[in-house]
Amino acid sequence: MKYSLPNILSLLRVLIAPIIYQMIVSHNQTMIFYALIIFSLGAITDYLDGFFARKWGDTSSFGSFLDPIADKILTNAALLALMSISILDAWMIVIIIARDILMTLLRVYADRVDKPINTSFTAKFKTAIQLIFTIGVLLLLSFDPKLEYLPQWHAVIDYTVWSIVLLTVFTSIEYLIQNRALLVLLSREPKLPGIHTMLATFFGIGFSPFAPGTVASITAVLILLFPITHLQLFMLSSFIFLVSFWSIAFLERKHGNDASIIVIDEVLGMWFILSFPTMSHSPLSVLFSLVIFRLFDIVKPFPINIVNKQKGSFWVLADDLLAAILTIFTMFLLSMLQIGSNLLFMR
Repeated sequence: MKYSLPNILSLLRVLIAPIIYQMIVSHNQTMIFYALIIFSLGAITDYLDGFFARKWGDTSSFGSFLDPIADKILTNAALLALMSISILDAWMIVIIIARDILMTLLRVYADRVDKPINTSFTAKFKTAIQLIFTIGVLLLLSFDPKLEYLPQWHAVIDYTVWSIVLLTVFTSIEYLIQNRALLVLLSREPKLPGIHTMLATFFGIGFSPFAPGTVASITAVLILLFPITHLQLFMLSSFIFLVSFWSIAFLERKHGNDASIIVIDEVLGMWFILSFPTMSHSPLSVLFSLVIFRLFDIVKPFPINIVNKQKGSFWVLADDLLAAILTIFTMFLLSMLQIGSNLLFMR
């Protein structure tokens, strides 16, 4: 991964998405106002990263891959939050997010066969409307805490959302028509990803051209955008942990031991961390646990390095599970240090 300014700006949009979601669903006028500011800044970075990349000639395959995904994560996080506070209907959000997921997977495959998909003008227009709509609603909520004037804007909100949904469907058809040659190639692909591939690569994220493990770990955090409890997340993680043995073994037979495209272990590592009963889901705590987990998984200190040398599906999962356990322990020590520091200053 190339840590250039355009790529950093794109990554920032991914990192602030969960924070914006939590601010909006807080029902706190001040927090929603801050969400408005942060979201607006994130929307500005969408223009700046492309501007700097073109101006400095600092384009890369990773940047082209990350930029549209970062846009979708940022806008969809805000739309999910608006759905959570009953501003938008769930079925509309399902259509928008389903389209983004499918198009992203198609882009991943297109990049893999060196036939990148260019973003159409209609798709850019749709994204612009989504950004303007979200900013407008957040602006309204920021200065209308009692929701006295919101009913007066229902017609405008409904017409705008319907326009976004129709544009979503239209751009989906547009992309399929424009890239029909790619679809024909995909249909003839002898290694067409099946259920095992989709699970082990976590819906194609493993095909990320750079840092697939880190991208997968960040993506795993986005599950917190949904109203899920620690116990529910643990049950989900445990179930996927068990069924992923066969998927990992399937991909290892084709791509070698612990191939880079296998990222379900990184996803499960983060999910097990977030499912620990005492683990806070606050943005700062999640960010710290994500950074610590990635450090353990990349550096692989003892005893992770011993486990990593073993071969087989179990060991692919085991080293990330061990990294998750060490992350939980580290976060516990940090919380104890904070408590101790607070008690010391209270004296």
